[in-house]
Amino acid sequence: MKDKVILFDWGNIVESHTTGYTIFTAMNDTYRKCGYNKPEDVYVYLKKYRLTAIDSEEKFKETYYKIKEELNLNTTYEEFEKIYKETHDKIEYYTNVRDYELSLKDRCCVGILSNLNVFDGPRLDKELGKENYDYVFLSYELGCRKPEKEIFEKVTNKLPFKKENILLVDDRKDNVEAAASIGWKTIHATGLELDRIKREIEEFLNN
Repeated sequence: MKDKVILFDWGNIVESHTTGYTIFTAMNDTYRKCGYNKPEDVYVYLKKYRLTAIDSEEKFKETYYKIKEELNLNTTYEEFEKIYKETHDKIEYYTNVRDYELSLKDRCCVGILSNLNVFDGPRLDKELGKENYDYVFLSYELGCRKPEKEIFEKVTNKLPFKKENILLVDDRKDNVEAAASIGWKTIHATGLELDRIKREIEEFLNN
């Protein structure tokens, strides 16, 4: 019986945040096409809405119209959804990292723990194949997001493993710090550091 689990973040681990057409490119393209014309990065304006913690499309739609009013956008929700999916489908991802994740299944359980909004699930499934993973924890389904303590507590309660046998691989320092604070093991890295991820995972599995 497998007694350890490795949970991988998705963004900047498999899906690119730093090279080629990234999530940031896609987000900015989305909102520019919807009428956003300020020089600042759109992320500055979206953080307060906690989009990846909204647990239903109905609530997401209500939030979109608040954003539309604030940013003076010119698209309906349906138009926004279409543009969002078109731009985000262009994001590049690291197949070598995905393949490595799945190669671990003979030695431990493998899962995903990622902050996503209600539109992102199908794209994650396309890139990774959710059925290939033992566990899939998505923020919009849990109604909370990393690095909030609540999401780590919820995931811990859903997993049949001791905390010290749970490993999170994540690109954000605040996420790994939050996970470590409740007793998880962590690796702070991006998908471009696959060799280091492999070395530290070997240490975790062999300990």
